[in-house]
Amino acid sequence: MSNIVTIERLDHQGRGIGKLNDKLIFVENALIGEIVDVQIVLEKKKFYEGTVISFIKKSDNRIESKCPFFNECGGCDLLHMSYKKQLEFKQNKVLEILTKYSKIENIENKIKDIISSDNIFGYRNKVTFQVKDKIGFYKRKSYDLIPINNCLLITDTMNNILKKIRDNFDLSNFEKVIIKDMNECQLMLTIYLRNEVECNKIIENFKDDVKSLVIYVENKLYKIIKESNIIAKLGDFSFLVSSEAFFQVNLEQTVKLYNKVLEYSCLNQDDLVLDLYCGTGTIGIYLSKFCKKVLGVEINSEAIKNANENKKINNIDNIEFMVGDTKEIIKKVNFKPNVIVVDPPRSGLSNDVILDIMKISPKRLIYVSCDPMTLARDLSILKASYEVVEITPIDMFPNTSHIENVVCLKLK
Repeated sequence: MSNIVTIERLDHQGRGIGKLNDKLIFVENALIGEIVDVQIVLEKKKFYEGTVISFIKKSDNRIESKCPFFNECGGCDLLHMSYKKQLEFKQNKVLEILTKYSKIENIENKIKDIISSDNIFGYRNKVTFQVKDKIGFYKRKSYDLIPINNCLLITDTMNNILKKIRDNFDLSNFEKVIIKDMNECQLMLTIYLRNEVECNKIIENFKDDVKSLVIYVENKLYKIIKESNIIAKLGDFSFLVSSEAFFQVNLEQTVKLYNKVLEYSCLNQDDLVLDLYCGTGTIGIYLSKFCKKVLGVEINSEAIKNANENKKINNIDNIEFMVGDTKEIIKKVNFKPNVIVVDPPRSGLSNDVILDIMKISPKRLIYVSCDPMTLARDLSILKASYEVVEITPIDMFPNTSHIENVVCLKLK
């Protein structure tokens, strides 16, 4: 039985939305204006989810994906959409979410044009491959593994490492493979194994290919070959990248993001900056030469170790890092910042942290967000004390539905 659906709009994950039997239906890999024959894969009381069996009418904005894994892999959800339309989709996504959920009057006038990416392929400097007798990525909304032999979002060097693993090793002993490529021969390979059986073979095969080789056995660190860190460059600064600590995956766009944070901070040499959720100290170090002092706070102790090393590497003496829960440290430290920068996880800011920020009352608050929904929620609370001056979306992850935002707020 055919289920013919006309796609009327897109949801915030990039799925097509139409109507079938008086219910909404969400369809993967479908664009506005397309007419599709759909197979229903999930039926709920108020909606269906479906996949395309065939296209009766295609959109002019559709491009044929160069990736043979696109229909199954959970990595890229906008690969069928022209880049121009991807940017329009993300701009509208930010506008719709912040208008609806932040409850800030005229917020649409504060959202600037999205900052696009010069490269939409090969931009990722990190990839994590799952392994279950085959190596690849999980299928959308599933733990079923899709075997991959090439990914368009990572560098050729990373794909070559992937192929070498696929072609030369018994994958039944592998659990996970992480590859980081910061260019300029800064390559790190981290391999998680079930036992030690092929460790010597791995070392022999990869010791000349990478700057750092890290092996875990039964989730415990087994051996580090050569360097324990590699180096990433952002603007004029160099940063250590370890196996475990978080680092931004798109270096070119990260520089654009940090420059926007710097612009919004309006720093002078008397300013004290509090950098919350500071990670390995990248934002704080990037801002440090424009202000009097920076205090970075992060709960991950390994990240703070890297942050202190980054401070030394870059010869920065006006920055200090503290490890601990942000909301606890804010209450303890005798530091009165007039600028606060926050770059929280996807879950956003806790109510305690928001209240503490309001008590400190910095003249400016710069909010870096990777989730428009939690950003909108937090802005709806912060608006009691802060005016939203400007919001800039930044496309850190082309060909996916994800979008980063940098928000400038000033004390009322």
